Amino acid sequence: MAVTVCFLLAAVWFFYPVGKPEGGSVLFAMRLALPAIVLAVGSLWLRPKLMMMGFWFCALGDAMGVLGSFEGQMCGFALAHICFICFFGGEIRRAKEHPFMIVTIAIASLICLVPLGLAACKVIPAIPDLPIRIGCSVYALLLTGTVWTAIVREYTVPLDRISNPFKAVYGAVAFLVSDFVLAWNKFVEHIPHASVYIMFTYYFALLLLFAGVEGSENSKSIKKIPKKV
Repeated sequence: MAVTVCFLLAAVWFFYPVGKPEGGSVLFAMRLALPAIVLAVGSLWLRPKLMMMGFWFCALGDAMGVLGSFEGQMCGFALAHICFICFFGGEIRRAKEHPFMIVTIAIASLICLVPLGLAACKVIPAIPDLPIRIGCSVYALLLTGTVWTAIVREYTVPLDRISNPFKAVYGAVAFLVSDFVLAWNKFVEHIPHASVYIMFTYYFALLLLFAGVEGSENSKSIKKIPKKV
């Protein structure tokens, strides 16, 4: 609860910058990364290490964005998604004998093809610089990989092994929406008030991802699913 309250206060401070100094201040602008830092620090005691690392990489991506480095921003978030994918994938492997695994994988794959198709048809072709285009293509795969693994985890890992089950899925989807709006606004077409939509869905995604893994790995004695005889 304390971590959530601190996170919300940090997010509110971003949208309502109390104490803003006169003129530009990079240090003050870095408050954008504070919500992710709050969750990363809270994860030291409350969440799995991979998720903690993911939040730190999100904070790194935020900091790079403040400094005006789109490449650095993308790299930071790419590393975060690798952490999220590894964590969700690890829980999926322990549920590999779930009877609906194949069906769940098929449905999750079809769902993820929609944003990938939009990115491939609309966003990627609009990027003029080839290295950035390649980087965004890889990032799109990682972003949808987080959504894919979150969905598969949700429907294959037994409910007694995870709490707040749907929140991780909603968080992954909110992350995708945030980055899709950012990419569309940057490369395809200007969206009015885009920064508000981007940051609101991004902070919402972080909070849901934090809540969606509560109890997943706090106890190291996770029971395996018994094999069928």
